[in-house]
Amino acid sequence: MRYWRFVVSFVMAFSVCAGVLAQEMEPPAELKKLEWMVGSWEGSTKYNMEGMEMESKDTMDIRWDGQFLRITNVGDMGPMKMTETMFISWDAGSKKYKSWSFTNLAPMPRMETGEFLGDKFVSVSEPWSVPGMAEATVSRFTLTRKSATEVSFLLEFKEGDKWTKVGEGSAKKKSG
Repeated sequence: MRYWRFVVSFVMAFSVCAGVLAQEMEPPAELKKLEWMVGSWEGSTKYNMEGMEMESKDTMDIRWDGQFLRITNVGDMGPMKMTETMFISWDAGSKKYKSWSFTNLAPMPRMETGEFLGDKFVSVSEPWSVPGMAEATVSRFTLTRKSATEVSFLLEFKEGDKWTKVGEGSAKKKSG
């Protein structure tokens, strides 16, 4: 009888603990500032890298994934497609946004730190390597919210002490 009491007590305690742990934690309030981004987006980006011009037709799907905002992006550049999955979080210690971006262009994730500067969200990467590029690159991505359903963005690479524009585009929200 004592054995069964122990088993029942253990199962009940385990069930309560499992239920508490299974509850999905809400994203931090600071990350909720990006709630407006959730949905499906379409747009285009014009690139000019070292004199080589190309255009990308972009589709983005932005969703909550636990405590992260997950962005999946496909950039169709004709003969080449760039795929990317990014996870954005809030780092309470540094009071900055942190992101990790996994792309088919590089074997390691690109890590970025971001913040709001006025109406713009600006994110700067740590140095990251892309096969075919001579050296590690530091990039800066600036996102400007034009309306509830439209954004523009700018991609820059650091060259010495200055930033050089390598891509510029816009996107419109299709559903959300």
